[in-house]
Amino acid sequence: WPTSVLCGIMRLSLFQIMLGTIPVVLLIFPTCLTGSLLYMSSRVLDNGNPEFPWAGTASTLAASVTAMVQFGSMLVAAYYLERTSESRADEVEAIEDDQEVKEANEKDEHMRKCYETVTQWNAVPLWPKLILTFSLLSVTASCYMVQFFPEVCFVPHELTDTIDDNLGGNVASLFLPLGWAAVALFLACTILLYIFSSWGKRQAQKLVESGQAMPLNTQLENF
Repeated sequence: WPTSVLCGIMRLSLFQIMLGTIPVVLLIFPTCLTGSLLYMSSRVLDNGNPEFPWAGTASTLAASVTAMVQFGSMLVAAYYLERTSESRADEVEAIEDDQEVKEANEKDEHMRKCYETVTQWNAVPLWPKLILTFSLLSVTASCYMVQFFPEVCFVPHELTDTIDDNLGGNVASLFLPLGWAAVALFLACTILLYIFSSWGKRQAQKLVESGQAMPLNTQLENF
């Protein structure tokens, strides 16, 4: 899709865009086939026997093919990108930078370095340190609860199960009490991290406006 969006921004011919992106079917088809076979393998008859006994094996094979196709496509794309960037390096270098974009990138990079400077652990005051620490503890606890105790966090639910049949039509029934606790801890982590990030951005902006911003290495040498 990024290629299609870029072609649209460049206002290229719709027909050429559609024609040029047809090969993406080779990536989509194996994935769709795997999903279809996986669903077919979950179908059972009234007597409890599978409706399509061969679908389980076929879905496993299709999933393997899908993985190989996806991985192979990334290798092919990386190869041609590298080859093109080397063979047409002069043309790429000849493209002039957009001045507005360049200035915006430089401003963002300067702001990023200032943010890194003011959020160095030795430069952070006590209360932002506590916020970041509690945020880390919250997400760690949440991950451990979900990874090591999934059976007491969630009601068993397979990809092929339906919400109406397995959860009584209420998706919230998926969560057990410990599962809700894990979600609450994750939300707490997100809120605390947002507070810390907002504090860091304000401090970085103050450093930019003061005109005393120094390179990160120089700041670190002062601690």
